[in-house]
Amino acid sequence: MASAWRRDRLPDIVRSMASRPRHEALRGLVTELLREGFGAAFSELEHERYLVDNSGRIDVAWGATVIELKSDLRREERDVVARMPDYLADMSHGSAAGRTTVGLATDGATLLAYTLDRGTLASIGRYDVDVDHPERLLSWLEPLLSPVPEVMPSPIAVALAFGRYSLAFGRAHAELQRLWSEVGDHPEVQLKRNLWDGLLRQVYGDDVGSDALFLQHTYLTILVKAIAARVLDLEIGDPAEMLSGRLLANEGIVGAVEADFFDWPLLAAGGEELVRSLAAETIRFRLRDVEVDVLKSLYESLIDPDERHDLGEYYTPDWLAARVVAAAIERPLQQRVLDPSCGSGTFLFHALRRLIVAGREAGMPPAEIVATCADRVFGIDVHPVAVALARVTWLLALGDLVQDRPATLSVPVYMGDSMQWNLRPLGASSEVLVDVPPNDPPLRIPAGLASDLGLFEHALEELNRGLDTLAEPEAVRDAIARAGATAEDAALLGRTFAQLKQLFLDGRNHIWTFVLRNLLRPVWLSHPDHRADVLIGNPPWIVYRHLSAEMKERLREALQSYALWVGGPLATHQDMFALFWARGAERYLREGGTLALVLPYAALNAPVFAGMRAGDLRQVRVAVTGGWGLERVWPIFGAQSGSSTTSTCVLFGARDREGVLPIEFDRWVGMLRRRDASEVEAAEALQHIRAPWPRPRTLIAASPYRKRFRQGASLSPRRFFLVQTAATGRLGSRRDAPRVRGRIGNLDKKPWTDVQPPEGPVERQFLRRIALGESVAPYRILDFVTGVVPMEGGAILTAASADAHGHRGLAAWLRDAEGKWNEHCNKDAEGAPRVTLAQSLNHLQKLTAQAARSPLRILYTKAGTRLSACWIEDDDVVADTSVYWSAANSIEEARYVSAILNTQLVLDRVKELQPVGQRDPRHFDNLVWTLPIPEYDPAEVLHADLAAAALHAADVAARVDLPDAAHFTAKRRLIRQALTEDGVAETIERLVDALLPL
Repeated sequence: MASAWRRDRLPDIVRSMASRPRHEALRGLVTELLREGFGAAFSELEHERYLVDNSGRIDVAWGATVIELKSDLRREERDVVARMPDYLADMSHGSAAGRTTVGLATDGATLLAYTLDRGTLASIGRYDVDVDHPERLLSWLEPLLSPVPEVMPSPIAVALAFGRYSLAFGRAHAELQRLWSEVGDHPEVQLKRNLWDGLLRQVYGDDVGSDALFLQHTYLTILVKAIAARVLDLEIGDPAEMLSGRLLANEGIVGAVEADFFDWPLLAAGGEELVRSLAAETIRFRLRDVEVDVLKSLYESLIDPDERHDLGEYYTPDWLAARVVAAAIERPLQQRVLDPSCGSGTFLFHALRRLIVAGREAGMPPAEIVATCADRVFGIDVHPVAVALARVTWLLALGDLVQDRPATLSVPVYMGDSMQWNLRPLGASSEVLVDVPPNDPPLRIPAGLASDLGLFEHALEELNRGLDTLAEPEAVRDAIARAGATAEDAALLGRTFAQLKQLFLDGRNHIWTFVLRNLLRPVWLSHPDHRADVLIGNPPWIVYRHLSAEMKERLREALQSYALWVGGPLATHQDMFALFWARGAERYLREGGTLALVLPYAALNAPVFAGMRAGDLRQVRVAVTGGWGLERVWPIFGAQSGSSTTSTCVLFGARDREGVLPIEFDRWVGMLRRRDASEVEAAEALQHIRAPWPRPRTLIAASPYRKRFRQGASLSPRRFFLVQTAATGRLGSRRDAPRVRGRIGNLDKKPWTDVQPPEGPVERQFLRRIALGESVAPYRILDFVTGVVPMEGGAILTAASADAHGHRGLAAWLRDAEGKWNEHCNKDAEGAPRVTLAQSLNHLQKLTAQAARSPLRILYTKAGTRLSACWIEDDDVVADTSVYWSAANSIEEARYVSAILNTQLVLDRVKELQPVGQRDPRHFDNLVWTLPIPEYDPAEVLHADLAAAALHAADVAARVDLPDAAHFTAKRRLIRQALTEDGVAETIERLVDALLPL
């Protein structure tokens, strides 16, 4: 009955709710949801229940839940916030002991959840109903209304139960904020937060840590540790035992959970209760039945998509990871596999599942299969939360085999820096430096000792024993020497112990064993005896220009050591993933071993990665053996990553093998139903073809026009610089300083969509006509817009300099804009803007480059499904970033270039070089100049013929009647249709074909 109701009736209920029905209709829908979806008895539901003091009445009450029905929460949310505290306070008097009273407000389309935190209303969740997925409404409500056991742990179910809009996160986050205010200044807590922050700087190459992110990571880590205990059906009595890993260690499982940076809540009153309540939330899931990496979806649902895009976090969908694993691991029972940037453990999960299948097919006993898993599938990640996720994912991959584990099972997933940034030469050997925040000297560990796992563990035991007894450094040094360390290594560790002892006395201890053991694991894995047969995964994609100054220098030096550094204009396009390819192969891969990495599509043909494809990496040779093009598959990362235009590939290679770049590669094409599609869904949606290897983009432009064309200025945020006439009083505005207001448009991006645009008078000389991409049509300008351009005498003006020059209107405008910029722009770790508004406006001097006015210019569009180009004879116009421009030496040259750029032939020649978004290739940028387009020569008959044809085409375009209300794409279409009907379009195509023969 319940399953039939969910199948047949629930979709109708959700569809009706989404329409924001009338009050009584909504009451009926909510009642049916409670009764059929959650088993509420009719007698348990109270409608129109009056408060004790008769000051109001509750629409629907059930148990400890208050439900307030509204017509439209977009208008009535303020009323909910005003009334809900009274409803919750009244309801709590009659609730069962220990049961949290929760309030729901809904207009049908949206549900808002609240609770009282020490008498103050706290928002704990929001859900917008999805008519295409009606069952998600019940999944979101389940933690609130009915902790149903035995739920299948699908990615969606886990994200709804624990993600950033879930009730569980809302409750926990409010409590974590309270706990942080209580113990955030404790020395040990500060040490852990600073160590965490230092690791994130290694992950992302810049300062990204914040208290808010630290609290999110704390929540997530507590949750996944509880999930690890639930896999083994363990009771969580002592939160400290669970968070430290002792609970699992008592069951013979080590390395799955460790004491780390995130046990700090236990130092505050109420911390243990928070851990217990979060652990209780995991009870409903059948965790041994997972089929994919569900924890990846949980992480993605917590961290803002735009933030993850900025941090280079692109988590691989399971269907793709499974295919890469199947292609790369040919002998799962024999091959040692390492993911050097394992993230949440997606590749580890599928590598383990492949090994388990092979073990069962080979008739291996279950315990032997588990032991083989621990000996064959390894992961490293420097991100502390990713490691916590990956360890539990590794455990979840075992499924029911976890019951057949050996007496001791060590989960081989380590928190370590696989790029070994902190490894430095030390005489004939090397040492690893471990930072001690905020400003202490680093701890120094001899790398040779770290590569001997047994000796290193013995040394750690001696360090811990020395701290317990406050021994003298000399005694610890001698004990480590007796264990087998060289005299030099023992002496170095003796000095390190002296530092640890002082940290212990300062109250900054209890974390160093965890830090040292994990951060030195990469040294052990890079020892020749421990290297992998297969290196697999999806390394960080972080472009050089987004790194901190310190990390830029380190990456440059590292890439130079592999002959991968390309300077000049391509320097800013270098990427961290290239280092993972080279250093991963050199330090972690055995001779003849296989690489299989998910990378940006640019790895296949961009000039900056030509050295990587060539294979001679100075310290190691890696031949590219194959590739998969996924640029026509959508979505892979898409909205989940904050980017819908990220083109993707998989690159395969082999260490110490000679070879040339393959002639062909595999291309997958298709539209998936959803980003987290199953393998079955992917198989149905995607088509496979063999195609020629993508034509390399040329490092040196084939056309001399490449040097002449520049991209327009970044007038962003648009609502600060693109303007429209503002309403004025009866006297109107001044002629020399019209009153304008920032223009709000659909191309505005967050956070600026929530910022009010400036408004006020601006001196007329700073109001310029702006050419946007949408202003350019074939052979014709459509409409300019007006913009505030704070430039005078070739210099960018700020509020202060405008005021100093006497431009009062512009100064007031910029003062408002700069204040809003400073409040909402990206900040560094100290909270200061990374760049000023003026610096952003003139990024790469794209605005001041237009200071010298040109009476004749050529414009073409940066992006679109078709190239559009024209010329303008107006020196007042400023080109926006969506337009490329160049001054023309003559009107004939302007016509000649415009004719070439407007052809279908040019578009077809560069299409395979374009990045691909959700549907079609869109960005042209400078790709057109990879074609050998010669500079205009009036003596060349073909050039003159093209210029003459373009003049005729411009006359045809000017005569086309364009409806004012039509979209700019429709206007371009009408112009192209007229050019085709006239015959001039075909004439120009033939002339360009003669100019650019294949």
